[in-house]
Amino acid sequence: MLPDEIISEVLSPALQVPDELFCDTSHVSPFSTYAPSTSTYLVVCKDWLRVATPLLYNVVVLRSKSQATALEAALKSNPELGRFIKKLRLEGGYGAAIHGILKCAPNITDLFLTLSIWSPDNTTGLCKGLALIEPHRVILVDPCEPAPPKNKQEEALRRTFLACLCSWKNLRIFGYPYGSENVWEPTIARNARELSQTLVDSQVHTVLLSASFSHIPSFITKLCTSPSLKVLQFKHPLLFDVEMNNEDAKFKKLAKYSRLSRKDHHHPVDPDITPSLNPRFVPMESASPETRDIVGKRILFFAMYVEELRSPAFSRRPTDTHPSRLPILSVSKYFNRIGLPCLWESVQLTYCSAPGIRARLEQRPDLASFILRVYTSVQYIDYNRDQHEAILSICRHATGLEIFAPFKHRFLEAPIEFFSLLGQTAGHSLRELLIGVQCPSSFSTALLQPFTALRVLNLQIYGYRDEPVQKPYTHSEVLDQVHTLHIQDPLLDLFVNTNFGSLHTVKLPSYVQDTTLVTEFMATHGEKLRHLTLDTTVCNPDRFNLSSCPNLVELEIVDFAWDLTQLFSGTPHQSLTKVITKAAPNQTSVINDRKLRSKTKAPGFDPAMFPALREIQVRRLIWPVSEREISKSTDVTVAEALLRKNIKLTNFEGKAWVPRLKR
Repeated sequence: MLPDEIISEVLSPALQVPDELFCDTSHVSPFSTYAPSTSTYLVVCKDWLRVATPLLYNVVVLRSKSQATALEAALKSNPELGRFIKKLRLEGGYGAAIHGILKCAPNITDLFLTLSIWSPDNTTGLCKGLALIEPHRVILVDPCEPAPPKNKQEEALRRTFLACLCSWKNLRIFGYPYGSENVWEPTIARNARELSQTLVDSQVHTVLLSASFSHIPSFITKLCTSPSLKVLQFKHPLLFDVEMNNEDAKFKKLAKYSRLSRKDHHHPVDPDITPSLNPRFVPMESASPETRDIVGKRILFFAMYVEELRSPAFSRRPTDTHPSRLPILSVSKYFNRIGLPCLWESVQLTYCSAPGIRARLEQRPDLASFILRVYTSVQYIDYNRDQHEAILSICRHATGLEIFAPFKHRFLEAPIEFFSLLGQTAGHSLRELLIGVQCPSSFSTALLQPFTALRVLNLQIYGYRDEPVQKPYTHSEVLDQVHTLHIQDPLLDLFVNTNFGSLHTVKLPSYVQDTTLVTEFMATHGEKLRHLTLDTTVCNPDRFNLSSCPNLVELEIVDFAWDLTQLFSGTPHQSLTKVITKAAPNQTSVINDRKLRSKTKAPGFDPAMFPALREIQVRRLIWPVSEREISKSTDVTVAEALLRKNIKLTNFEGKAWVPRLKR
């Protein structure tokens, strides 16, 4: 058994709320994330419950009426819990329950309060309860945009709050919500002047200014007349002209800030490196050359951020966090030798960079053996242009190339001769190929024969109009190794009966002239598939039959409008666990409401046909972050209906909806 002190040290990092988050005045609350509640730690065992309860109640964040009601009920059933509350963050009014909470929490020292109150919210309980506490620090939020329309609840809270500022005897620190940009809005400027006048009459000695300031407005200089004020703390640096244009001696005495010139730029600070006591020291001098090379290459792998550069989306331009890698190669001949493979592993070809890379390879042909990945932003190859000739020359040298792919979302369109060139020079090593081929006549899998190491193929063909793809179909032993295939319409006819022994991931064309080809392709290869991407509009009939791919685990649908009822299986599909889409399912097919279905004639979704389905990820889904937005969101309605079917609805980050507490 561990003593309580050690258990507390173990649980504190998981249960404690950082003060920076508690005081965060951003428009989007830092607590609007969708993560499991930390209260789950309390149900591990009785020892954890006893030790973790004070830690859990130390900082309380309320973001909905149901949370406030649940907390009030807990405090009424066990009044001792209220004594643990030291910090309270309220992001709304939340009705009469707040009065009961404040009455049971006499030890509150820090209060976070917002004046962004929308008319359905009720501040009666909060207005009654503010006078019951004696906070030491108060952080106030009064957003300019989006601001709720003027209403009685907000006015009542504002008047009560200003009255409490003068009556709170322990108040020492106040978070001021207004900045210089609020001067131009008459209502906000009036509220700022009223607040400043009230603070002059209060006991506060430190005012925290978290807003930005391009000049010092009058409601800030008004604060300097407070007899109790000791510090005006600016969160953001002030420009030199803000300081020089202010002649108030009291302001200069109270203000605490850092200076910033308009011409200042952020430069990385060189670390202080202690010089070696022995300048002739050789690291790992006693180790063998092979061991030194292994360790040195591993160090430079991270120092030259090789892993990051393997992503085509990673910027090749030096930044503060990822400076130029060339100085590393200048440290010594040893660093130059073991660092060159890291420098040349991933190459990005553009119209500007290709000539320079070509010239370097002509001087040092041995460097081409280090090139394993080529990413290009060039959209087409033209043999008559110098820049394109440079790209061709580089590809001729890179005989060990493993990946040839476009940069970000661009796609290279190249003549059939360039496609053949890649096969001749790097066909034995190329594992991943993403390319569009200008093919004026027919295309056959025989053109892929040189690519003996191919694993990922993303292929498009352009140029011909009336001529069909070449038949009869060829059975390629090379394509037997391909496990990921992305193809367009003309190639679907070619690959219907092609041998793919390792295929498990397929992206079908978004447009198919002959929809029967989709059915034939799935009949041939469907049993192998684990991951499938398709546009359901290419299917005939409208409902896509998953019976042909019984082992499918993940299905991605690229339609902007789709519904769960489009998924069909003759027998229960035992493998499908995840569906990825661009739009959320229609609520009429998810919600078990007969009246709603009768109006829309929606057949409804039967989860019994997909017993393994556990997640529907929506790429364009953004979860609401406030109680008001949640109440209006149809996505929340769909998510909670799916949860009752044991299916999670997740957003583009893979974060699932976590329902708020219910009464």
